[in-house]
Amino acid sequence: MTSPRRLVVRWALGLSGLAFVTNAAWLAAARNLNLGMALVAAAGAVLIAWAVWWTRLSRLRWLQLLCAGLALGVVAVSVFLAAYGSHDTATGDEDAVIVLGAAVHGSEPSSTLIGRLDAARSYHDRNPRALIVVSGGQGFQEDLPEGVAMRDYLVAHGVPEASVLVEDRATDTVANFALSKALLDDRLAPGYRVVFVTDDFHVFRAARIAAAAGLDATHVASTTSWYFWASNYLRETVAVVTSAGG
Repeated sequence: MTSPRRLVVRWALGLSGLAFVTNAAWLAAARNLNLGMALVAAAGAVLIAWAVWWTRLSRLRWLQLLCAGLALGVVAVSVFLAAYGSHDTATGDEDAVIVLGAAVHGSEPSSTLIGRLDAARSYHDRNPRALIVVSGGQGFQEDLPEGVAMRDYLVAHGVPEASVLVEDRATDTVANFALSKALLDDRLAPGYRVVFVTDDFHVFRAARIAAAAGLDATHVASTTSWYFWASNYLRETVAVVTSAGG
């Protein structure tokens, strides 16, 4: 007979797995597809399978320890990333702003991208002399480059077009910084300082990439919506671990 405690754990696993799968399905239907959604769906499937085959799997002590270790590792890295990204370091006198791209739905910026652009606008209000580089190429399910959609949003919301430089080829964070730096090197004197804008979960890795690109960079973060937490933090944990290993 299953004890009440084990029954509670089994139900918790199953309901948590169902919540993960539901979140992944909703994001896949409403947002552009990405690796994070697949990771959330896979994690949900594992939790549901554990609940269904509880009796058989509970005998495999090594598997329990492995899964618990992986889960704790993801939580630990996610907490670190959230804490690191929660403290802005911008001084307000940087020479340029680099806004890192995010998904565009058709031709409209996603809520994630709007959050980054609004954070850049807020910084621009404090330091209007800084050039703004909007960086992002055209990806899957996007009708135009992210950089173009970003410029259009900023200009429509009061930022002078002359203050915005468009980088429309980057497909990852490394290219974001490398191509943005090339644009700024042609326009600013050596020794310029930049502030980059991205989501809180992404700040740690972005800061390392900016430094590797030779940029003197501070950061401003936008806040990740709660329904993206699982997808974004799982994906970023994988990216941080694999980049550390490389």
